[in-house]
Amino acid sequence: MKSLVRSVCELLARGETVVMATVVESSGSTPRSSGAKMIVRGDGSILGTVGGGLVEALACRDGLAQLDAGDGAARLLFVDLTNSLAAESDMICGGGLSVLLETVAPGGSCATAYAALDERIRRGVRTVLETRLEEADTLRTIHHAVLDAPAGNGIVFQRQDRAMRLMEPFTPPPSLYLFGAGHVSLFTARVGAMAGFRTVVLDDRADFANPGRFPEADQVAVLPSFDGCCQGLGIGGDDFVVIVTRGHLHDRTVLAEALRTPAGYIGMIGSKSKRDKIYASLLADGFTRQDIDRCHCPIGLPIGAQTPEEIAVSIGAELISARAGMGR
Repeated sequence: MKSLVRSVCELLARGETVVMATVVESSGSTPRSSGAKMIVRGDGSILGTVGGGLVEALACRDGLAQLDAGDGAARLLFVDLTNSLAAESDMICGGGLSVLLETVAPGGSCATAYAALDERIRRGVRTVLETRLEEADTLRTIHHAVLDAPAGNGIVFQRQDRAMRLMEPFTPPPSLYLFGAGHVSLFTARVGAMAGFRTVVLDDRADFANPGRFPEADQVAVLPSFDGCCQGLGIGGDDFVVIVTRGHLHDRTVLAEALRTPAGYIGMIGSKSKRDKIYASLLADGFTRQDIDRCHCPIGLPIGAQTPEEIAVSIGAELISARAGMGR
């Protein structure tokens, strides 16, 4: 969902009006459940999906017809997947979907809400997007709000007379903290973002750690030093730490800091001889073998990687494996 929100913001920033299609209700057996989203563009192309086949075709058709209706124009589309039309489309799912189609124009209230939503996802904040609609002659959005989200919140769609209220939770993906902003980090950030991680790059060199160098990253921060580098980040048990700084001493410093966090994954680049020296130093400073065993080093799956690009792919593959609970 992070990439879809980002895409909405990018399209709006370029001056493009789109229609957002959201599955708000589903019953029986359907190709997608409530919360699935899709962007319909003026050229007929789409981003995301609300289930493919008949559902997508109808959402595209009605979305394109709605593009010129102005910001906030809305329609509730019901698709019956038990009737003969669905059968002719090979979509006998035995259920039905209600899809909310909402026109989103640059500078409108929905655009403002999505910009705020994107900013909160970048910071790793759980969020609910509240949308209120009213139907007079036509259905229109009258209100958007970005709210704090309690844990475990699911999509809620309420109807009362001619009013509707949609509450959509957005949970940021696991965070990937990349310590070091050199060549390996540059490509690892790209792979991490592509794989759906919330990607944060940290270094003590402003020339390297800057958003222009890392456009895919959710956040880029310049540290005063690597000492205390994990403090204030809120690293949790679902988060990933990758250590790819420019030298052994910095790697050791960051590893010591990372081992004091509950990070679910810690990986460090380097040879086995470098690893053994850093581990011996940390053991001498009071860390335990159990602490040390949390670190994956040398980082990355063994695919014979040589270049920074190849190393980034091997690191990304290991991160995906760890996220899937497959271990190493």
